[in-house]
Amino acid sequence: MTSIVLPTIQDARQYGYDSLPDPDDLYHSPEWLAMDESVGIARPFSVVSVPDGGAPAARAAAWGLVVEDTAFWPFMRIDHVLGTLLDERQIARAPATEQMLADLMPNAYLGALRGGTTRLPVRGDLAGPQAYHAIGEVLDGAEEMARAAGLRSVAFFYVPPEDLVLRRALVRRGYVEFGPNHNVAVLRVGGQTFDEYLSGFGKRRRDSIRWERRKIAAAGVQIGCEELTTDLSRQMLPLEAQLYAKYGHDVYPEEMARILHESVIRQYGGSAPVITARSAGVLRGYAAFIQINKALYSRDTGYDYTWPIRLPLYFEVLFYSAIELAMKSGIREIHYSYGSEDTKVSRGCDLRPRLGYLKAFGPGAAAELARLSSALAPPKPDAAGGLRADNPGR
Repeated sequence: MTSIVLPTIQDARQYGYDSLPDPDDLYHSPEWLAMDESVGIARPFSVVSVPDGGAPAARAAAWGLVVEDTAFWPFMRIDHVLGTLLDERQIARAPATEQMLADLMPNAYLGALRGGTTRLPVRGDLAGPQAYHAIGEVLDGAEEMARAAGLRSVAFFYVPPEDLVLRRALVRRGYVEFGPNHNVAVLRVGGQTFDEYLSGFGKRRRDSIRWERRKIAAAGVQIGCEELTTDLSRQMLPLEAQLYAKYGHDVYPEEMARILHESVIRQYGGSAPVITARSAGVLRGYAAFIQINKALYSRDTGYDYTWPIRLPLYFEVLFYSAIELAMKSGIREIHYSYGSEDTKVSRGCDLRPRLGYLKAFGPGAAAELARLSSALAPPKPDAAGGLRADNPGR
């Protein structure tokens, strides 16, 4: 086998990328990755493992981005993500630590940008050793590309703990394991009615949810399910911008968001529902989703914080009405992204941790990263199995 580095996901499709991702995995699908490329947030690349001679029969592949030190989005910057973990764990930053963080950029970010999960898709019929070898081919290609391009590190930010073959390959190649960086939230949809959903909570939470819904109804707010259109997108963007500002983001990438909305309209059409909250026809809150088979993915959301009426619209559009939509549509899981973990758990979500893997090319940065590796490592498993009940191969 050999690996080929390609500039776009469309090029990777010519080598058989489409056969690799799980059909329910929205963010590693070639259609979605093409949309991520279209917004131009960073320079994309793909690395594909193929048989010798370059036949179009992909065995494994990784999509990624070249992230410069001017990149604005913090969650794709390795210096930000690692620095945040250092601060959360109250690890003192020596001068060598600050230099190491600076020396990690620019970085090769591997894996899907959206949704807080990064994978390296492998052909489903490959056995363990074959999958491991194919992953190694892809990592070889990614590292060679990164070094040739003058990048200073390669990283997977958000790997699921159960992805043991990838984790083992990364650790054995000298990547430092760190995290968890965050948890993604997944809500398992059971039952056929909203009352069945409520039955999973105690009386106090059930009463609170019913009160929230009554309060919204009493205010005359209309909750609807609308298909994403260009006109609806224009109404949504200012509300998402308010959400960005509320949570401290200095920049709202409005043009990127607009391009992405237009791509979703073209690619997904009726499979891109938007739960809306309107007062006298004016959009006051929304949550946008995409349905892939039996999974519903929460995309973007926004709220009019200038509206003087204070209502729990966040819970209604993002959870309650979405759950009712899922029940009607036969959807079994709703996938949320990271952030607001306690709130999502309070509405029935399970939290799934995500781990990071990093290789620094510079000797100084690599040495400081090695020094900090124990402090940055995921916690050891607890008596119930915990996060790392299985060792990835140290």
